[in-house]
Amino acid sequence: MTPVRDAAAYAAQLDAKVARLRELLAPFAAPEPAVFDSPAEHYRLRAEFRLWREQEERHYAMFEAGDKHTPILIDEFPIASARINALMPQLKAAWQGSRALSFKLFQVEFLTTLAGDALITLCYHRPLDAEWQAEAEQLAAKLGVSLVGRSRGQRLVIGRDYVQEEMTVAGRTFRYRQPEGAFTQPNGTVCQKMLQWAYDALGQRDDDLLELYCGNGNFTLPLSTRVRKVLATEISKTSVNAALANLADNGIDTIELVRLSA
Repeated sequence: MTPVRDAAAYAAQLDAKVARLRELLAPFAAPEPAVFDSPAEHYRLRAEFRLWREQEERHYAMFEAGDKHTPILIDEFPIASARINALMPQLKAAWQGSRALSFKLFQVEFLTTLAGDALITLCYHRPLDAEWQAEAEQLAAKLGVSLVGRSRGQRLVIGRDYVQEEMTVAGRTFRYRQPEGAFTQPNGTVCQKMLQWAYDALGQRDDDLLELYCGNGNFTLPLSTRVRKVLATEISKTSVNAALANLADNGIDTIELVRLSA
């Protein structure tokens, strides 16, 4: 089954949001909003599905808000990236043909990038053993992905526990590690537009920048090229480690990163 959607309605929905925003900001003499449209399909770079068991098979499932008992079984997810949609049937075929991969598997998470990288997380209600590890390694190699297995007290990583993304701002390509389980912008196309807008809006300056909750350095890296120095804060240990790696990978030494709650 394919979830019901109306891609043609996107333009009308966007226009309605812009009109509502203008109405809210009208009392403040705000400037005209900059609007960045999104692709109508295949824009979401990550997705999470519960699995529903029916007639001895597990299926990708979603649920209406407030109803956890009536699954919507799906075979594809058109708002997700083309890479996720390509991986969904291959992964399903793999667990259907393997007890080691399917036994007590209850959730699947996909993380992809515009650069073509992909990571799959498999979540279980049981300990993961050597048999699972061996089959998961074969699956990761076959699909060309990194793979993470999770169960209570266990986290087994095959390949990397992050994906590699690339964003180009003002002609310079920035490379990002995006860790499994950490926040990243789900819409990569709109993210790139936001980065360019922020870069242009900031302009070239001779002072410093303070950024609160910088995540993995998504905005921090390109904006650091517009100021003398950046002080960036982040509370998540996973995001801090990713941001530090991204600073090193991009050869940027004008950013000081502090782990604290802002």
